[in-house]
Amino acid sequence: MDDRPCGPLFLLAGAPGSGKTTLLPHLLRAADGLVVMDMDELLEDGTLLGVPIAEPEAAPVWPAYDRLWGRVVSMVRRAGHPVLLMCPIPDAAELAPGARWERQVRWALLDCPDDERVRRLRERGAPQEWIDDAVADAVLGRALIPTVFQATGGVHDGLAARVLSWARR
Repeated sequence: MDDRPCGPLFLLAGAPGSGKTTLLPHLLRAADGLVVMDMDELLEDGTLLGVPIAEPEAAPVWPAYDRLWGRVVSMVRRAGHPVLLMCPIPDAAELAPGARWERQVRWALLDCPDDERVRRLRERGAPQEWIDDAVADAVLGRALIPTVFQATGGVHDGLAARVLSWARR
């Protein structure tokens, strides 16, 4: 490791339908110096440079997309800025210190009840297979990440305030 400044990294993981995209503008409004990003922000209609990313069939491309985000986050952190990155549910190995992210990393889970997740995803027109995968991801997230924020009830500013308070501690 070098001795350059490195801002802390806060990873807010959530399965599809947990409310990451809905929460993003509320976090941005109140971030006050914290760089807030969502891994879906580089996508245009689920693609990056015309390559489908946001579909289960694209799983072989996901590691490269993750590496791209790792570089983006590293560039911001090396300037000493704290980063809050909203991301998918990690694998268990990804949570180990130094496994993917360097220095000062904290994880939290953005979650909602499974029936609400199913409703949200159906409203988006997601196929049942994707919905089933999202529910399975949520179960995995609950097993791996003990710090949990519930995204229910539509009180987005309050939820954003709680997430930002966690990141500022």
